[in-house]
Amino acid sequence: MQQTNTSVIARRVVIDGDYATQSYEAGWASEAVIFVQTEGPHPDLELATEISPDGIHWIRRGEAVTLKAASAIAELSLATFGNWLRVTVKGATPQQPARILVHVNGKG
Repeated sequence: MQQTNTSVIARRVVIDGDYATQSYEAGWASEAVIFVQTEGPHPDLELATEISPDGIHWIRRGEAVTLKAASAIAELSLATFGNWLRVTVKGATPQQPARILVHVNGKG
């Protein structure tokens, strides 16, 4: 029987520059779906996943996704990764900040 777990790794965080979530330990999971939501107006945001062997050194995994200004939610999926993962967000500025929520749903 598969197990699933959803964790919030960013809750209503206001960003105004490049941002990376806290690292999330997901070695138990065989796949993960990450949901990035926005609250209120925001510029186009480039979202990407990164993986790490130790939670310190990071490499990008998969293709970046653009969360358009007219949208409020996007998803990123990973099926092959090590123990640690995180999400990076680019595109927010002091003139056009964004408020984000990030949920990781792991399944193993």
